[in-house]
Amino acid sequence: RCTSMDMEQSELVIPRQLLCCKLCDEEFTKPCYLPCLHTFCQKCIDEHRINSTDDDGYFPCPTCMTEVGLEEEHGGQGNLPENILARRLSVPTIDPIKRETLCFYCKNAGNFVEGKTHCVNCDEFLCTSCTNSHTAQEEFADHQLQSEEDYNASLEKSSSTTTQGQVLTVCCEAYDPLDIGAMFCVECDISVCADCHVNKHAEHRCAELMTIAQHFETKIKEPLKELDNDSEEISEFLVNLDSTEQTILEQKDSLKQNVRDRTKQLCSLIKDYQKLLLDDIERRFDDQLEEIKTRRLDLEMHLEAIRGVKDFTNNLITYGSYEEKVHLRKKVGYRIRELCEESLGTDPIQIHSVRLMEPNVTVDTICDMFGTISTEEQSVGTNAGDTKENPPTSQHFQRYHSFGDSGHGSDSMENAENVETEPELVEIFGKTHGDLHRQDSKQSGSDSDMLSSSNSSDKIKNVKFREQVEQNEFQNENVFNLENPKREVVLPAPIQKECIKGIGINEKGDIIVGTTTTIHVLEKRGIVRGQIPLENGWNIHSVASDGKVSMTVPRGDNRFKVRVLRNDGTGHILSDFNVESFGLNFVTADKSGTLIITSNRYAQIHKSHGKAAKSGGNIAFYGSDGYLLRRITNEDFHANLLEKPQMVVVDEKRSRTYVADPGSHKVIALNADGGLAFEYGNIEGQEEIYQGPDLISIDKYGNVIITDKREGRIDILGHKGNLKKSFYTDDIPRFVGATPDKLLVTAMPDGNMKFYEYLS
Repeated sequence: RCTSMDMEQSELVIPRQLLCCKLCDEEFTKPCYLPCLHTFCQKCIDEHRINSTDDDGYFPCPTCMTEVGLEEEHGGQGNLPENILARRLSVPTIDPIKRETLCFYCKNAGNFVEGKTHCVNCDEFLCTSCTNSHTAQEEFADHQLQSEEDYNASLEKSSSTTTQGQVLTVCCEAYDPLDIGAMFCVECDISVCADCHVNKHAEHRCAELMTIAQHFETKIKEPLKELDNDSEEISEFLVNLDSTEQTILEQKDSLKQNVRDRTKQLCSLIKDYQKLLLDDIERRFDDQLEEIKTRRLDLEMHLEAIRGVKDFTNNLITYGSYEEKVHLRKKVGYRIRELCEESLGTDPIQIHSVRLMEPNVTVDTICDMFGTISTEEQSVGTNAGDTKENPPTSQHFQRYHSFGDSGHGSDSMENAENVETEPELVEIFGKTHGDLHRQDSKQSGSDSDMLSSSNSSDKIKNVKFREQVEQNEFQNENVFNLENPKREVVLPAPIQKECIKGIGINEKGDIIVGTTTTIHVLEKRGIVRGQIPLENGWNIHSVASDGKVSMTVPRGDNRFKVRVLRNDGTGHILSDFNVESFGLNFVTADKSGTLIITSNRYAQIHKSHGKAAKSGGNIAFYGSDGYLLRRITNEDFHANLLEKPQMVVVDEKRSRTYVADPGSHKVIALNADGGLAFEYGNIEGQEEIYQGPDLISIDKYGNVIITDKREGRIDILGHKGNLKKSFYTDDIPRFVGATPDKLLVTAMPDGNMKFYEYLS
């Protein structure tokens, strides 16, 4: 059954790049492949691995930079699988030598008669009459005979086995791939002969090897088409990035030259201001170019990953045998599904059209002769080059620096080093932060930074800082009803029937659902990817918004066995030890394994009667050895901020810990050292904001998402504690969080999860 296809493949010209390692550019020696399906020589990839492995045991693919962790990928063996396709193509099969099939006895007698039977013992061909005479003789009676077809088949099988080795696991020595009864058991992933099929695998799903291979070819073509579309979209976007980068560089050079030309008209005091403007231009454009550089690198890596999968799969389809296709079908399918689910990163980049604002120059406004740098946002791929600059006016300025009060240029230059630490100023006029009304130009005509206090010093009094502007804007317009979801996902019915203890979303977008008996791992469309059953005696206590699941077992009075699982869906343990605590309100851990517990009471040592519980909200941090590192109470704040602290979320990137306290009706933000970064919530003597808050989470940008179920309110706070937006919903959510692709998620008691755009 495999003969015709193998003959067709042997006639194909194998491309050189399929047989060459991309590290040494030589033909493969012991080819092996990474999880991203890129293939290298064993020696080359071992050298790369030694030089590139980080402290966590990961190293990047030399081609697409995909992170590879051998200890996790291959069960701690640290070995890469061999690329059997590349190995076979590197040592092509040699066709067996064709023998003449004339009858041995007739040929010796001078007659040339075609032989129809092959004697295995004599290794000669015999015609029909000579066959009967041969077997009739007593000395040849035990010789084994076979037809010409069986002889050719056995010869081809022997050649194939010696050149490429065994690809699939077989049931026993009696297995013959050319036997009409030979099958492949899908459930056991093994090739079985006719006898084993009937005796051991009769109840299993079995099919012919060719059928399974053809089924794989048919099914894999559709996702390959999707990858083709993704590849084309990324390629087009990279072309737009190149054009956008050229436009930005040209505008940057033009503006810098403009600044230099006008510098010649100013006195030496203005030259100090020139340097600040040039630095400002560099900063603005460098930020944009850095974003493009980062985006290009991500897109190129994603594109290279797609190309690697496509090349590997197409080569497998074109040159691979049925055994190779069946052997690699799972790894290829998993990798393609992984790439299809991954965000392409082709969202439009918001670029800023930067220009120099040129006010009317007078003797009284000498600093305004220079103008200021203005920024306007544009998206890549939306005809950025067609945007026309608005004519500059003296009433539209943006200032991003503040200066000292000295009237000398030297003082201003000394203070320039501290520019980055000054609060950022925002545009007072225009629409950068909403429809703020223009003020009379006589009162604050430029609202610009002056090089010295002697130059229009009264004007700087009207400058507003970003925090103040954002607060005022929120009060007027940043309140929305949560409606029109972008997509909806319904949890599977078996999960809904269980008692759900908590829901979280990890950094990959996977949905982690904890129930009374099982931890379910779902991909972003709601399809179950895996299940982790709970061990006997363990109960789920808390599920953090980032998907970390915490479990507990009581060990006596105020003693608990606590275990926190990683949020990657593997069930691996992040923290596991015994703690002593007067109650557990919420339990979670950071990536380093530091355990975080909130409770309403904590232990206090008295000289007279020893250890006792003291009332008061507190947050306890335990090290990986189980010992208490730090306990934060109201005594640390000298204020009553903690009453009944509940849910905790950790921002690893910014070294922040956020705690929702429905007792004090506040959200508390802590720095890495345990100091108070900010508090947000109800203030005595002012209108109440929360009856909770009940839920808290963060997004990839560091925004804090606070939910008050009874108010039906979801607030979005910046990492500095400034309120950005507020959403209201008629439903009472069970979970609120954010996905990596910038969508707000709400999970309702009926199992319906809704995804909203919230950052626009």
